[in-house]
Amino acid sequence: MKIKLLAVVNALAFPMLTIAQVGINTSNPQAAFHVDAAKDNPTTGIPSVLQQANDFVVTGTGNMGIGTTVPTDKLDVSSGNVRIRNINSNIGVGGNDRVVVADANGVLKTINFTDYSLFHARLTASQNLTTISITTLLFSTPLATSPFYSYNTSTGILTFNQPGNYLITLQASFSNAAAGTQLLLGIRPVPDANYLGRGSHYNATATSGTVGELMNYTTMLVIPAAGYQIRFTAAPNQNCTVLATETGSTGSGNVTNVTIQKI
Repeated sequence: MKIKLLAVVNALAFPMLTIAQVGINTSNPQAAFHVDAAKDNPTTGIPSVLQQANDFVVTGTGNMGIGTTVPTDKLDVSSGNVRIRNINSNIGVGGNDRVVVADANGVLKTINFTDYSLFHARLTASQNLTTISITTLLFSTPLATSPFYSYNTSTGILTFNQPGNYLITLQASFSNAAAGTQLLLGIRPVPDANYLGRGSHYNATATSGTVGELMNYTTMLVIPAAGYQIRFTAAPNQNCTVLATETGSTGSGNVTNVTIQKI
């Protein structure tokens, strides 16, 4: 009697042990739950990429795959688009919400795009400029930056770590300049070559002291590759001083700085 009962228990348990995976439209499931929508998978072996294109699986670790039987994330879509029909009615809050991006492998991530793409630095100290001489402006450790940029405060060389379009604004104040002084602000590549962009300002009367002639210059650079380097320069037609800060009757503050925005 005991032998017969043991045989019955073994007979009932054996299917439970062997049927560890559930397959719909397939007798050859590749995961804990596997739907072969087109019923085109082989009875043995691994389905081809084309055969997997219409499959849906859930693995033992809880990963879901659409078009793949080996998902590597909680939701892994091998091809095609993902659509959320009412997403346009759910409007985010600028400055608080984040931007969704995809990395090189198609994995979705979020970033604070405004902070992530911005570079801003102030002039380290006032710099004296010599007639018809191109001087590299030296900025302090950036107040705002991101992995897009690397800046050397000793050499004044900025390295772009990603290609793309960048909007650059240079602001400078110059003083101790005779009447007729023209200051040219520029962006030059490293190694040195022709200007990538430049703008100039002319003062009709002499300037001196802690308040100077203020100028702004904005341009866009198309950076071709990661590792591309530039420097910011100033070149006057007469001796003068680029001020780091101005001090006057209305107060003191930064006047010479650079701001870069990836666009």
